[in-house]
Amino acid sequence: MSRDPADQEPWVFKEAQAVADLLNVGLHIPRESVVSVGGYWQPKYSIPNDMMVEAVQMLARTEGILLDPVYTGKIMAGLIGLARKGFFKPHENVLFLHTGGLPSLHAYEQVVLTGEA
Repeated sequence: MSRDPADQEPWVFKEAQAVADLLNVGLHIPRESVVSVGGYWQPKYSIPNDMMVEAVQMLARTEGILLDPVYTGKIMAGLIGLARKGFFKPHENVLFLHTGGLPSLHAYEQVVLTGEA
């Protein structure tokens, strides 16, 4: 995500409902169930930040999952940040959808290896 929540939420809601409709599962997604949180993608799309570096390193070391620094790394940084803030309840399930982008990891190799965003 590279938009502020007010701009992102309507788009995500529309796309979520379109996917549910495409799958023909008869699911109506309530508008209020789509919540967008800003800040984790900043300072700018494709520009590294410390939270992303931590997330990429953490997932690689603890789970053997490689994330790209531009997109999935920042999304995981947001997921980790929200978990640390207690956003998710202990009994809730959380799904992280890895959308790829691994080749870009090499373009940011120095940042990810040194931890200096």
